[in-house]
Amino acid sequence: MSEARTPVTHQESKIEDEPILGPVLFLPDGSIQPLTWMERLLVALRLTNAKALEARYFRSAAA
Repeated sequence: MSEARTPVTHQESKIEDEPILGPVLFLPDGSIQPLTWMERLLVALRLTNAKALEARYFRSAAA
């Protein structure tokens, strides 16, 4: 019997330009990523947003 690999499906992000209201980021896979002090500062200064942070954590989890 041969083992068939099922394709991995990725859930599309639903974060658009939503504000980050606390010190954590909820990722589409259901995990919670605590934000560092620097990331919270960048968000407060509007130098980054939730979508950019999510993309960075998604890349680091895939590697």
